[in-house]
Amino acid sequence: MDAPQGPAFLVVNDPVVGRSITPLTSGQRVAIGRAPTNTVVVHDERASRFHAEIFPTSRGWMVRDLESRNSTQLNGLAITTDHLLASGDTITIGHATLVYGEGDTPTAQTVSADRPAPAAAPAAPPSIRRPAAEGSAMAGQSAAIEAIREQIDRVAATKATVLIRGESGTGKELVGRAIHEASDRRGGPFVCLNCAALSETLLESELFGHEKGAFTGATDRKIGKFEAAHAGTLVLDEIGEMSPAIQAKFLRVLEGHPFERVGGSTRVQVDVRVVAATNRDLEAAVTAGTFRRDLYFRLKVVEILVPPLRRRPEDIAVLATHFLERFAAETGRRLRGFTPAAIEALEAYRWPGNIRELRNCVERAVVLAQREWIDVDDVALTQLAVAGDTGKVAPSAGPFTPMSIDEMERRHVLATLEAVGGNKTKAAAILGIERSTLDRKLAKWARV
Repeated sequence: MDAPQGPAFLVVNDPVVGRSITPLTSGQRVAIGRAPTNTVVVHDERASRFHAEIFPTSRGWMVRDLESRNSTQLNGLAITTDHLLASGDTITIGHATLVYGEGDTPTAQTVSADRPAPAAAPAAPPSIRRPAAEGSAMAGQSAAIEAIREQIDRVAATKATVLIRGESGTGKELVGRAIHEASDRRGGPFVCLNCAALSETLLESELFGHEKGAFTGATDRKIGKFEAAHAGTLVLDEIGEMSPAIQAKFLRVLEGHPFERVGGSTRVQVDVRVVAATNRDLEAAVTAGTFRRDLYFRLKVVEILVPPLRRRPEDIAVLATHFLERFAAETGRRLRGFTPAAIEALEAYRWPGNIRELRNCVERAVVLAQREWIDVDDVALTQLAVAGDTGKVAPSAGPFTPMSIDEMERRHVLATLEAVGGNKTKAAAILGIERSTLDRKLAKWARV
């Protein structure tokens, strides 16, 4: 394929990151889309991951739509075939515009001062935000997601501690990342830690670091997550699983006091924004005495509630398509989408595992699908009930027996454990709680 004669360039107007210049190099294609591997990355949920491309021919530079979901427009008209570009042509993808130019590649300042300004990108709607992590669960169009985006916008510019609450798998960590990316700390580190995955000793070491010889196996000094996140953001998931001793030390750091590494005496001062996340009922934990009241109020400066997927069904198709494009690109499968019957099945399902379960379901379908459209039989949905939110009233098994909520919980948990043959991991999954939470409940009841 012959390259066109003469240099050319694109003036890219992105509603999130602003204006930039992309030179067009002879013999090279320019990929455009939402995926970070593209030459031009478009920060707009309306754009497909691999939306369009510009490529050289002997006649000149051509633009091609890559079967995008929302089309590529050239000078205001959607294109379905390859089009030859002329200087001044405007390509529109979502709310981003790319203006084609010929001649020496200018700088952004030159374009602003010496050339006629390209058509301005339309004002970004409320749903356009600084991109979060790849595979972001922030994709969606429901009122609940729009409200969360607005909360993120308001809180990101502040230094306030944020408490994110929601069921397991709803994307709480991604909300934390979105806060970081929208804040003035986005150039700093973004660090995550799951507090439920570690014992008390290991959690203390992971948070605050340790000195060489502090305990058996501490062969070198190690900095903790607080030091690693200096000038950035630290997201602590399952904050309710911290022991009282760790809670006390954690509270002092939140209040701005320096801390010491485990086994050390040097005082360490850090500048870290903390975002905490939990799926636990912290108010009940405070009442029960397992979570510090002062820490609870210190964390709950700003609270963001992430609703389960079953309560925002209008986001299911959007998320499923998002994951389909991602996994199809990763595996090289050429899949056109979901059949209407498959979408109907996905939207009717209760999603006890929330977005994490949807992501895994779509990945499995992409890998195993034998046709270009994913159908109902490609989407393997479980019969697992949603803990506490089935939408159905269970039939009465006998005469009503008045009892406390605590006793009702104890009977339900023990009955679930018995039904799965004593498998605690499976019982915890059905109940929608962490395995460590189940162990703690069983230990409490054993002491009674």
